[in-house]
Amino acid sequence: MMRAASIAFAFIAALWFPWPLAILGMCLAAAYEPLAALAVGLFADALYFTHGAYPFPLMTLVGAGAALGAVLVRKFFETRIIAG
Repeated sequence: MMRAASIAFAFIAALWFPWPLAILGMCLAAAYEPLAALAVGLFADALYFTHGAYPFPLMTLVGAGAALGAVLVRKFFETRIIAG
């Protein structure tokens, strides 16, 4: 239930809230499902990307970074804490 709620909050935050709260929701969703951060970043850029405003899809790159960070943290917890 918490996984679905965090992913739903991340998508809603990308629609209704300013970008810092959208990134916070993205990181919260990445804690449960790492690829959700990338999906929210792609969703936000699909909605708000303006050609010429900035030269690269910023939220997609932030989402990819959050997803990569979540995967690395998840691997660390699996090997150190859960398996220990």
